[in-house]
Amino acid sequence: MFDMVLCFSRALDLLHEQISDHHLLVANIASQIADAAGFDEDARLDTVIAGALHDVGVVSVAARLALCDFSLTTYRDGSDRQPQSIHRHGHEGWRLLQGFAPFAPAAEIIRYHHVNWQDGAGESFAGKAVPLASHVIHLADRIAVLPRAGENILDQRQRIVGEIRAAAGSAFHPELVAAFEALASRDAFWFDLAYPHQEALLRSRTRGLKYALDINQLQDLAAVFGRIIDFRSPFTATHSSGVAATATGLAELFGMNGDGLKLMSIAGHLHDLGKLAVSPEILDKPGPLDPAETSVMRSHAYHTYRILETVPGLETVNLWASFHHERVGGGGYPFRPEALPLGSRIVAVADVFTALSEDRPYRYGMARDEVAAVLRRDVAAGALDGDVVAMLLQNFEALDRTRHIRQHVRASNDEPLPPFLRERGGWWDFLRKEGAA
Repeated sequence: MFDMVLCFSRALDLLHEQISDHHLLVANIASQIADAAGFDEDARLDTVIAGALHDVGVVSVAARLALCDFSLTTYRDGSDRQPQSIHRHGHEGWRLLQGFAPFAPAAEIIRYHHVNWQDGAGESFAGKAVPLASHVIHLADRIAVLPRAGENILDQRQRIVGEIRAAAGSAFHPELVAAFEALASRDAFWFDLAYPHQEALLRSRTRGLKYALDINQLQDLAAVFGRIIDFRSPFTATHSSGVAATATGLAELFGMNGDGLKLMSIAGHLHDLGKLAVSPEILDKPGPLDPAETSVMRSHAYHTYRILETVPGLETVNLWASFHHERVGGGGYPFRPEALPLGSRIVAVADVFTALSEDRPYRYGMARDEVAAVLRRDVAAGALDGDVVAMLLQNFEALDRTRHIRQHVRASNDEPLPPFLRERGGWWDFLRKEGAA
């Protein structure tokens, strides 16, 4: 699980040019404060996960602006004033993560990570108890943004400690500030803040914190991450779930079964991970992209590949997910491999089919005849695999019903849904029972 947390934490750092390694830095600081404050192993793991994912709610435009503009400017000015909207992304982060059981404690921490201590009033917020770890993340988040680029980190120690000490009791829990001050007496703490390899530090610091995921849990987690990716734009609000459903249905038709289908579902949910690097202004543009915007959009598959390649065991998933814009005729992007695995060709067709069927800022979802015409045109142009497209068109009603059910339920239910069809004996058995196949 920690590999997946680090993977998605790196993806979150694509959201804003000024927050490279911010999430890992906060997780590193929070881990040390939690340890100094006497947290047990489970509580420290939850705190680290919360630190690494604390701004997951900023994938929406309004929350992103609230976080980045506030945290990167006001925090550096040393002010404790908070706009009312600052808590919004914490709530959104909680909502996005709390359905995955292993993340439930971290989600609760994230929900309140901008609550000020206020001489003890911060023990609760809106009638709910605030975890102590939320105050750890709040403190770590402030410490992480206070260093100034271009200045020696040791020369900044007195200023940063002074700013934090001045806010003890008002913004920050005084006992946690005391724990920070004990850490701050060590030069190594400050050198770690400026260290360019935060992931290596965090892996070393959390070596004993292990939580293994089986493939069903990995599928559940991929669905949560897909949901976060889709949250980036209202026009792709359930896109990843539609691609996952369609790709899994196609894979089953091509003879895949068991873990292969679960891996295909994971690939479908994660295929657009790199779109966190693409601004909503480009994603939601109601017209053709200009050359510069097209270049940015084309980078997303590259980012997906580079992020997923760091997770041991996801090699096959990475090829299927990241090559969904590669073309059988060699004209795709970003790598242009000599051969495409069947899984990659399936995800590519599922992606185009789902996108054509959805409403987008510049058009409504297409009818069956229009979708079929575009898919056949792409086959003729050497863009999509003809056998995969033929299989989709032969089973159009069933696959479209699968996609529609999956996307509709995702749009009306906050819970991650991989068990939804798994418990009913597989995709096709469920559809037959529903009269759609």
